[in-house]
Amino acid sequence: MSKYRQLKDLILRLKARKWSPWWKLPRLCLYIFGIVSYFWYFWCVIGLVIGFLYFIFFQDRGWRRNGLVLAFAIGFINVLVFFYKAYSPLNLVIWSGLGIFLSYTVLLGINSLLKKKTEIISKIKLRIDKKLMRVPRKIGFGLKFMVVLIPIISWSSVNLDFGVMFDNNPRLLWIHAPSNVNIAESFDVTVEAWDAFERLSAVYSGRVQFSLRSYNLTNYSLITNPVAVLPAAYTFTGQLFGSDIAYEIKDGKDNGLHAFSMQIDTPGIHYILVNDSWTQNTYFSNPIIADSYDPSDSRIYWGDIHTHSELSDGTGSAEHSYYYARQIACLDYNALTDHGEIMLFNPFSLDNLETATNNAYEPNEFVTFHGIEWTNVVTGHYICIFSGDSLLKNPVISYLTVPKPQDLWNVLDSFTSQTGARALAFPHHTTKRAYMEDWTYINPKYVKLAEVTSVHGEFLFEQRHELNYRGAIDPPPEYTHGSSIVDAYKMGYRLTLYAASDEHDGHPGHSLSHTRAYIGHQRPYSLWHTRNEHPYPGGISAVYADNLTREGIFSAIEQQRIFGCSDHGRPILDFTINGTRVGDGSTLVVDNQSSHRQLNIFLAQDGAPIGRKHISASVHPNWIPNWNVSLEIIKNGELWDTIQTSSPVTNVTIIDTELITGTSFTPYCVEIDGQWYINQYSDNPIDPSNLNTGGFDFYLVRAVWENGRAAFIGPIWVEYP
Repeated sequence: MSKYRQLKDLILRLKARKWSPWWKLPRLCLYIFGIVSYFWYFWCVIGLVIGFLYFIFFQDRGWRRNGLVLAFAIGFINVLVFFYKAYSPLNLVIWSGLGIFLSYTVLLGINSLLKKKTEIISKIKLRIDKKLMRVPRKIGFGLKFMVVLIPIISWSSVNLDFGVMFDNNPRLLWIHAPSNVNIAESFDVTVEAWDAFERLSAVYSGRVQFSLRSYNLTNYSLITNPVAVLPAAYTFTGQLFGSDIAYEIKDGKDNGLHAFSMQIDTPGIHYILVNDSWTQNTYFSNPIIADSYDPSDSRIYWGDIHTHSELSDGTGSAEHSYYYARQIACLDYNALTDHGEIMLFNPFSLDNLETATNNAYEPNEFVTFHGIEWTNVVTGHYICIFSGDSLLKNPVISYLTVPKPQDLWNVLDSFTSQTGARALAFPHHTTKRAYMEDWTYINPKYVKLAEVTSVHGEFLFEQRHELNYRGAIDPPPEYTHGSSIVDAYKMGYRLTLYAASDEHDGHPGHSLSHTRAYIGHQRPYSLWHTRNEHPYPGGISAVYADNLTREGIFSAIEQQRIFGCSDHGRPILDFTINGTRVGDGSTLVVDNQSSHRQLNIFLAQDGAPIGRKHISASVHPNWIPNWNVSLEIIKNGELWDTIQTSSPVTNVTIIDTELITGTSFTPYCVEIDGQWYINQYSDNPIDPSNLNTGGFDFYLVRAVWENGRAAFIGPIWVEYP
């Protein structure tokens, strides 16, 4: 007897079997579990399997139909969430799923009523059954096979990517070193081989050779013979077969990552060049400033202060996130800021987050901050981080328990006064329709920074503004004033720009969701659809801090000594006006309204390949870095000047002789029922005459590369008596 015949006989026997009445409750519970699984991204395949089992093995026609509806619903929902981006995935899953099953329940109820009141339906069914009896067996089997195949194809089309599964071949190298090093002091250089999806390539076995390109610290000319102790040539060791999570392989081989030790003896701005035998290209590190530093001197440290894990709607454990941030993304500091609304329903998650955050903290090596996200859908989201060794857990920062912005400020007041810790709150993705920021509610005591870029896009300007080159997701139906960060500046709010990832894929400091590796089977696995709506690379920020401790990094963030980059790159960007830097209030006081202002911008570029929206970082034969960049000076929310450069290291000075006039948001206010608001989405009435800069000017700098990268610093405010 063939295996097919044996399987068919088994199915027939199971269908014919008389099941115990005790099976009814587990049958119902399993079906409900299948419905719940449609939330679970890749793992909704569980509900798909349950639906097919009911359809294939149950004799009861009603339960067979229920199983088929479950399978089709999951297939449809997956395709809908994948292709329809105008609505957040979680909400789309919830409402579409509820709509399908509520509609199905209503139809069943109507059908039941019709059965009792008329015989017409029964006669129609009888005729259909008779016609179906005449359908040849092979055709009937083919129809059933097609019915089963449609949900499978729907689910597979958006949940399986065989390239992501099996293509782990190396495509390029990424080189990382500290931004500041002492002359003649040993430091680590990390070389990573990345595949087509910016993951470590476990199979990489190329040979690397090192050299140095250096620039003078004062005149930025090329140094011809810098003195340094470079690593010897090295051949990587790897696997025969690839892995989507190569850094978890602990067998002593490199698996796409190796750390080298070196030192630089010549003061300057240096790039480590690594020649790769595999791709036949030479790759540049981030810029490194080698100088003589005192222990009290500030240095640049890079980190990501807005990330998520499986404790809310992210991916991977908290321990995994901190490991990846430190060892793979090579960050100096990181904050896990999971959603309080989700952790509220699992109080143990708060304790787990607190413990993992403290365990991962290693002073002078790697800094972690306790953090949590408050997710109000009306007035905007806030990332909250804390300077101390404990997480605010009572009350849980959730809009369900802390419903209004003023309630949030009151909770932070209470926590900081009781513990002595400090707190900061950061608005982000401010122009999105679903979570638009209402700037009129912010508290300057806690809100000192604004997140300008993340996996959601860029928010310096409204998404349709001509100066928003990169765009963002989920725009409101029409251009909306009052939501962008520049609009907040025009209202008079003094916030400094920073960048973060807001990653949900388990990769702080280097999110992969802009590549095809957002797919559900990419490890670490996710139970959430949030990867679907994150098409941009995630950003990171640099702080000028006195030391690498919680106190040192938190103080630097609090004092606004920070700048951001839109991806994993680490350029060095500095901006001053008459010697006043960004940070410590970022305010220059001049003598009078006509005082001249000398703007100075320093940029040392990062030559690493980068990704863009929906595009992985890539190179080609004979690839060289694209050094073409525009330095934009944005004054009072308008593009004031642009400097083009193609030099890796640039220092420019511009004099502004125009009168200091300030700017105002007032013309964009809207009147509703006799009261004024910043836009139609705000519920907080304001006095338009208060929404201005007080007659003072603000300046910020945005570096815009041809290859898609962007970096941000500022603003600096200019006042006069």
